[in-house]
Order: sequence, then C-alpha cells, then structure tokens
Amino acid sequence: MAKLTDEELGDLLRETFADRETLADHLPEATKRRNPGPVLLAAAAILAVLAGVLYGVHRADRPDPAPPVATAPEPGDIWGAAIVTIARKFAPAGGWQSIEVYGPGDRPQSLPPKATPTPVVKMTAQDRKRIEQVVAPVAPIVWDGRDSGNSCDGRRVATVTVGSIVDKGDHQEVAVSIFYDCGRGWLPNYRIEKVDGVWKVTGTIGYPEGVEPVGGCPTPLRTSASPRPGC
Repeated sequence: MAKLTDEELGDLLRETFADRETLADHLPEATKRRNPGPVLLAAAAILAVLAGVLYGVHRADRPDPAPPVATAPEPGDIWGAAIVTIARKFAPAGGWQSIEVYGPGDRPQSLPPKATPTPVVKMTAQDRKRIEQVVAPVAPIVWDGRDSGNSCDGRRVATVTVGSIVDKGDHQEVAVSIFYDCGRGWLPNYRIEKVDGVWKVTGTIGYPEGVEPVGGCPTPLRTSASPRPGC
C-alpha cells in the first residue's frame, strides 16, 4: 500500500465528513433532529481504520530489531586458561616436559573439597583440541596420563585436573589441581573472566589448599632414577 502523506490524509478526512455535512443541510425542516451519536461513532470508526492503515504503512518501513545473539560457550578456552595459569605458577626452571590433563569426573578426589559441586560435563574432542592450542606455549598435553612417565622421574611432568565450569553470570569458576615433584600439590578454585576478548584467571575463590610431603621430601611413588638432592 502506498504511504499516505499528511496532506493526503487530511483531504481524505475532509471528503468523508463533507458528505455528512451535505446530507445534514438537505434535511426537511419538519424532520426531527437526529441523534449525533451514530455519526460520531461512524467518524470514530473511520479514524480507527485510517490510523491502522497509517501505522501499518510506517511499520512496514521499519524492520523488526534483530533478536539478541547469545554468546557461544567457550569451554576449551576457559579450561585452557586455568591449566596455563596453574602450570606456569609451579613450572620448574627448565619448564614442563609435559602436562597430564584430566577432565571433569576423571579424578574428582584431586579437586578442592570445598569446590562448588556441579554436574559433570565431559570434554568433547573439540574442547581438547582447543585446550591443546591454548596450553601449547607452556607444554605439550598428555591426556589421561597416557605415555607420560611419572612426576618422580625427573620431576618435569605435572598432573593437572580441572572440574566442571560453573557459570556465575559475570564470571566463570573452575576448580583445578596440580600435582608435581613426586608429591607436592596445589588445589585452588579459580575465577575466570573474559578480558579484551581473552579468557583469563583473574582471582582465586576462597583459600587454596596445598599438599606438602611429610618432612619436605616427596614421598616416592616408585623407585626414581634421579632422586631429589637431600632426600
């Protein structure tokens, strides 16, 4: 339908009511004066129809706003940020030879006991691929401890376990642990936020728990070819 201008709309209203005025002028004098109610109702109905047409014309010119786009989840980046942060914190002088990584539900006993309990969400193949990319600058990843050796053999292998991602609205939380040097460990609950488009650990929830072998020396899990000096 063509869009009506204000001038065209005014002409249409004048023509409509002009017919009513003409009929009123030609009524016989003896005719009883009519109730103006029906005329007013008819005029109101015409105005309502015209207003609807005009609204529809203007509405057609304005497309509906696009629905908000939900932010796609990025679990691989979030888990990767947690692994990178804890691995760098305890990296030996020569760096890590490799990092054993376990996902949610694989080793729940190694996570902080006060971490928020959540349904276990297993890592997908896509999640693992993304984690490998994020952690690559720190060390290569070995999944589920396959062919990684042991942290008592040279002490350059870390074992990291991450829990499920807990969505807190303005940030994410991930329980994580690292065990290294044949017995030492650290179990924090990380606060992770997106900063400048990149997921980063921005804090620790609560007080992390540490694991220190009795006497300050690692408890051997098996015979080590290179025992720690002084132990």
